[in-house]
Amino acid sequence: MLDDDSSTPIKHTKMKALTRKELAKLGEKIARDYLSEKGIEIIANNFRTGFGEIDLIGKSGERYIFFEVKARQSDRFGYPEEAVNSTKLKHIEKVAWDFFELNNIDEVDWQIDVIAVFRNIHDNRIEIKWIENVLD
Repeated sequence: MLDDDSSTPIKHTKMKALTRKELAKLGEKIARDYLSEKGIEIIANNFRTGFGEIDLIGKSGERYIFFEVKARQSDRFGYPEEAVNSTKLKHIEKVAWDFFELNNIDEVDWQIDVIAVFRNIHDNRIEIKWIENVLD
C-alpha cells in the first residue's frame, strides 16, 4: 500500500469549481470510499480536540491509522500533499494521543498517513495518492 496512485473517471460530464468547503467534503468522502475499498475500517471522522482535528481514523488489523485528507482542484497553490507540514503533523500527533487517552487505549501500534485528492475540473478525473507513515 505504499504511495498508491490511482485515477478514476467520475460520472459528471461537466464539472464546476467547488468552494473550499465543498471540495473538503468531497475529498473526505472520496478518501473514505477509497480506504474502505482497500480494506481499512473507518472508525471515526472529523475527530476534534483542543489541538485540532483528524479527518479520518481507521484500523488495519490492530494498527490505528490517522488520515489527513487534503484536496485540491488546481495546482496553483501546490499539490494537496504539500499542504501537510511539520506543524500540521505535530497537531495531528497530539490529537491522536488525545484519541487514545479518551478511548482508554494503551500499548498501541499507530501511524499518520496522508490522502491527497486532486480533482481535475477539465477532464473529470479524480487522482488519489496515499502516502503512508509520514512520521518516519
